[in-house]
Amino acid sequence: MTAPLSGKRLLLVGEDPELLGLVEGATSRLGAEVGRAGSGREALEALARGGHQLAVLDLPLSDLGTPEALVACARAGLPAVVVSGAYRGPKAAAELRRLGARTLLEKPFSLDALAGAVAEGVGVGAPSPVEEEAPDEVTGARPLPGLDDAAIAASPIPALDDQPVPAAPAPRAGLAAPLPELPRVRSPEADAPPPARGDLARSSVPRLLVALHVGQATGALSLTRGPVRKIVVVERGNLVYAASNLAPERFAGICVRRGVVEAERLEALRREAAPGARTAEILAGAGLLTPERRAELVTGQVRAVTWSTFEWREGTYAFQPGRPPAGRVPLALDAGDVVLEGLRRTASLGRLREELPADAHLAPSPAPAFELYDLRLAPEEARLLTLADGTKSVADLTRLSELPERDALAFLQACRVLRVLDEVERVLASTRRMGFM
Repeated sequence: MTAPLSGKRLLLVGEDPELLGLVEGATSRLGAEVGRAGSGREALEALARGGHQLAVLDLPLSDLGTPEALVACARAGLPAVVVSGAYRGPKAAAELRRLGARTLLEKPFSLDALAGAVAEGVGVGAPSPVEEEAPDEVTGARPLPGLDDAAIAASPIPALDDQPVPAAPAPRAGLAAPLPELPRVRSPEADAPPPARGDLARSSVPRLLVALHVGQATGALSLTRGPVRKIVVVERGNLVYAASNLAPERFAGICVRRGVVEAERLEALRREAAPGARTAEILAGAGLLTPERRAELVTGQVRAVTWSTFEWREGTYAFQPGRPPAGRVPLALDAGDVVLEGLRRTASLGRLREELPADAHLAPSPAPAFELYDLRLAPEEARLLTLADGTKSVADLTRLSELPERDALAFLQACRVLRVLDEVERVLASTRRMGFM
């Protein structure tokens, strides 16, 4: 495999450890040496030490203004590639370039586009988007070899094709400047980057799905806890397939429970079918399963398998890049809706109270991972969101909400995971503050 960035040292700056992990994987597998700075202060210290050829900045930062960050890079002689969900549109790009940015990539962005911008910034040829046996963007693991039908039947991991990922769609117009900045409160969970081996005690499946969406990743997220093994396949950051080695979560069990076929008849049909035939093919051949019904059941299976991992705090994960199986049912579930609905359904009140302290204050994020119009909000949730302006604590918000405490906390925590809301230092009620109105 070619290493066009071999010998180049990059500085990654940002407050999102999952996203930095994706960027680090995408650039280090091209040969780059990568250093991280998790805050503006750490970035200034790294720039003062020197030794880097380019900086990738996830802006804005909570403790350093955007102009100051870009001026510091310019003074250090470093080209700066900016990624952002707050700075959007041609006016924002022009202003950032005036301040010294070489390139602006709006979230969500293609990792191939980022690698190309980095290569251009350090003066080397753009890397090919097709990598042979490329390490994954999260853990550094190698892709799985192709699996035959028998292997798929014994394992929840499907075969991954290696066709190139399609080009990223044109970015949408949006805010030309971020919301007014407030001091952000950074939790230990946000400060700690995911371990190299993918320990779920240091991250969570919802946060990983958000990071894969922002990085527009395509491949398989494999999750293991003891003997239980599950997989969630994403294409350009959206969910397209999921499977499990638990019998009730396999497609056959779902078809029996949903009344498509009785268990005895399914066993009889399997005995009559060709060796290696899949359940869906057998049922379709018997006239028991239409394509529309199959798509409905698979959609439910993807949601159920994914949501069942949301409360996992033990186990490991690994991400293998590659194309989804060619024979899969064509569907794409929006990652934002899956995370929002999953946390609504699965989050327990005890864990929510631990993760979302009653005295915490929430305000709109300057760089949301998802636009509000992309999320399906209930009227009560939309009204609750308008109250989250930094002046009220979580306890205040739950008292003012029309929702039960658990439902209100689950929604607020989902907004934090989706980076729609940030935890901030308390804002005085008399302070003018932009919010969701």
